[in-house]
Amino acid sequence: MRPDARPTPETSSPQDGASHGAPAAVQGIFLLMLLGFIHLAREFLLPVILSLLLFFVFVPLQRRLQNAGLHGTSVAAVLVLGLLVVMVSIFVVLSGPVFQIIENLPEIVQDISGRLDSAREALMTIAEGVRSGGPADVPQLRPTIASDENEDSDGDLLFSTASGALVYLTEAPLVVGQFLLILLLLFFMLSSSDLLYLKVIQSFDAFGDKRMALATLRQVEEKLGGYLGTITLINLGLGICIGLALWALGMPVPLMFGVLAFLLNFIPFAGALIGVVLATAVALLWFDTLGSVVLVGLVYLSLTSLEGNLVTPSILARRLRMNTVLVVLSIAFWAWIWSFMGMIIAVPMLVALRVITEQVPRWQKIANVLSGDKAALHFDPMKDTKPL
Repeated sequence: MRPDARPTPETSSPQDGASHGAPAAVQGIFLLMLLGFIHLAREFLLPVILSLLLFFVFVPLQRRLQNAGLHGTSVAAVLVLGLLVVMVSIFVVLSGPVFQIIENLPEIVQDISGRLDSAREALMTIAEGVRSGGPADVPQLRPTIASDENEDSDGDLLFSTASGALVYLTEAPLVVGQFLLILLLLFFMLSSSDLLYLKVIQSFDAFGDKRMALATLRQVEEKLGGYLGTITLINLGLGICIGLALWALGMPVPLMFGVLAFLLNFIPFAGALIGVVLATAVALLWFDTLGSVVLVGLVYLSLTSLEGNLVTPSILARRLRMNTVLVVLSIAFWAWIWSFMGMIIAVPMLVALRVITEQVPRWQKIANVLSGDKAALHFDPMKDTKPL
């Protein structure tokens, strides 16, 4: 073999094949680092994403008011101030029940402990009746007065509860700072919305790409803003109905349950289940009869089922139907990354991803996977084995 001869593929060194696995390994490491960054940067990324979602909700209204002759900065200021007034009003209304709960925390802890003791006695009575083969009298779930021997356990429970409340109070400045960051970002994005759109369009070279970018922005603004605005109004109505229903049933702090139902309903499937469990648990500690407890759970479940199976489908129709499996996976993923707030923004981000992929021709297959509409399929899997 001549010295200047090049090696054939059969004579190539073994190290050449190993280089093909390097990009995949690098991509895997990058993905892991990205997930870690998203998790660690929650305090910064969460306000930014919420600001973007609110931007697409309010920018259509801002554009209509601008077309009516109003200045863009003034409209942005009015919208942000209106959002601030609404949030502060909710906080002021809820602050009374919250502070009342904190003030009566020792009695609440003692009541919970007594009811747990009563429930344990009821279960023991039922078990004894089953073993003896005869009927057993089941005591009512009423609070009992703590005796001397369990005062220490009640004190430990009170200390742990107070410690948990103190932890949340120490995080209040961070929550306030994030809320102010959301309002500040929202104001500047609304006041310079035309400039933001222009910069995005100018980042593309070809005229066709510029048109596609503008169409994508308009579609995201229309569909995502319409989706979030409609869902917000539906959830508001559901929160009002649940609050009034629980007030009529004699539940404590029904306003808090209304606000909680409003927030939880942004989480498909899991939100209604969490709300039913929480309402039933509080009813179990509040009422003395099992019928009242069951009635609270059934009323909450009936209202959320009516909303989820009748109201929302009739209003949103089929235009933004999502793949149910991906919705559940998205909620689980963002709950793992960002806890409760991640569950709330999971579906809006999935809707935004679907709208964007629908506008880019190269990403149509991804949009088809995200869609829950069977009409998007080009073949019948029960008849055809090969897709088009």
